[in-house]
Amino acid sequence: MFHISGQTYEVIQEHKNAWNPEAFRDRYSEVLERYDYIVGDWGYNQLRLKGFFRDNHPKSTKDTTSSGIVDYINEYCNFGCAYFIVEKLSSKDPRHRQSQDNGDEEETQGAAPDNREDAATKQGISLQPKVPTPESDAEPQAKPAMQERKPRPRHRHKNRGHHSNEAKRSDIAKVSAKEPRPPKDNRS
Repeated sequence: MFHISGQTYEVIQEHKNAWNPEAFRDRYSEVLERYDYIVGDWGYNQLRLKGFFRDNHPKSTKDTTSSGIVDYINEYCNFGCAYFIVEKLSSKDPRHRQSQDNGDEEETQGAAPDNREDAATKQGISLQPKVPTPESDAEPQAKPAMQERKPRPRHRHKNRGHHSNEAKRSDIAKVSAKEPRPPKDNRS
């Protein structure tokens, strides 16, 4: 559970360790506040965020309802990409109320003291400690460095129906080498 721009969110699904709070904070925009779900997918080392409404939301369309999330992932995301789904918790949600009743002790446990004014001005994210999994305990593997591309030699393309200057010159030479035509007889 985390807070951003006065809203409380929770990661409800994560595929291939896609959740990165720093990248989410950098890509998050106020436009996403109106959505009930946010899908984040990674493609070419870039995080893309897309918002979705609840199925019964009055502003929802077929493409922006939560039932369309699976279709979005299958159709618009790279095959096998890492993704996560974040749900906005409303004040009526018991999970949100429970954290409010506890004074958000769970969120700040083991963290530096929370200064609400700083958080409001910076619109930062406060996170709950994530339960370690065997996959996340392992050291992050370094990504291989991109190999520098070697410049490819340029090759000449065949003439595709267009005459080059050399071809034009040879055609003119052929025409001039022919015998001249007899003059036309202009009888009026």
